[in-house]
Amino acid sequence: MTKVTKKTNSDFSNLSREISRITTLFRKAGLKEINVPSLLTASDLVDLYGEDLKLRAYTTSDPVKGEQVLRPDFTLPILLEHLRGNSPQAKYFYSGNVWRRQNFKSIIPNEQYQMGFEFFDNKKNNSLLLDVESYLLITKILSKYKVNSVTGDVHILTSAIDELGMTEYKKASLKRHLWRPKRFMRLLELYSKQKATDASIRSFKSETLLPWKEKLSETQTVYGVRTKADIKERIEILEQELSQNLITNSERSFLLKLMRFQSNLKEAAKSMLSLSQVGGTFGQAIENFETRVGLLSEHIDTKKVKFQVIYGLTTLEYYDGFVFGFQFERRNYPPIAQGGRYDSLCTKISKRGKSIAAIGSMLRMDFLEKFY
Repeated sequence: MTKVTKKTNSDFSNLSREISRITTLFRKAGLKEINVPSLLTASDLVDLYGEDLKLRAYTTSDPVKGEQVLRPDFTLPILLEHLRGNSPQAKYFYSGNVWRRQNFKSIIPNEQYQMGFEFFDNKKNNSLLLDVESYLLITKILSKYKVNSVTGDVHILTSAIDELGMTEYKKASLKRHLWRPKRFMRLLELYSKQKATDASIRSFKSETLLPWKEKLSETQTVYGVRTKADIKERIEILEQELSQNLITNSERSFLLKLMRFQSNLKEAAKSMLSLSQVGGTFGQAIENFETRVGLLSEHIDTKKVKFQVIYGLTTLEYYDGFVFGFQFERRNYPPIAQGGRYDSLCTKISKRGKSIAAIGSMLRMDFLEKFY
């Protein structure tokens, strides 16, 4: 039976002091406090997360406002609020509760108190500087604690995929499923010459595509955004993709090595370049990475910071560039702080067609208080 520990007045007093301390640090760093509703319009979030949102967020129905959801995080509602304004540049901080369904074995509470920040900018030249500023701000906040830092860079992986000699459809498909490791590996094997034997392709076509074709021909009415013609076209594209421009064995090997890659920040760039002679966007991503590490090295010992290319892929699902996390030495606790860049999300949601870049981070205050 799980032991329930009640919070004492001292616990709440410590939490209050820590919230006050972090708020002061945010204000001194030039951040502006922003407040967003606890109850949000579900459709805004479903557009981003898909129907999977309902499996992890608390939803309810309102007779006037329609389907509503308890705030599962701050990033999206703050982004939407920012886009309603006129200034492309802003630095916000927030403080409040979020609600998420958790696995019954999880030690993360369903309702948790978070603090954090979101930086928005429309100048690409500022991105690396804001990456460094974000990381250093969290480092400063957590300087009184014994924590270990891990960083990653999703853009390095997506740029490597872009350089592979396969069709744009395959590239987009792989990148879309990066945050779902099992689906990603299944696609990689299906698209690879080493794994995609004639027998496996025939099996996929007969067990997956053929039943869909039969169901489609029998269906009179199709519900949803896609028409019957759209679905038929998609099936035909899948059949075509399985028979051309498959990933070579060397490309597959390079991608798997990159996904397994671990090092420290100081030595990571040189080691990653040794994995392959791939250039283009991958080379540019490594150059950006080196520049960021150089900027960080002016403030911290980068040899003491861990680096994993795929860090955060299963938990930081809308991040697409530099990502980071801070962890207490007790491994049974989740990261006390996490953050990263999410430029693609901004582009997807922005109605103005303007390019807006963003990076943010959050702190789990409910766990922070355990280490005062």
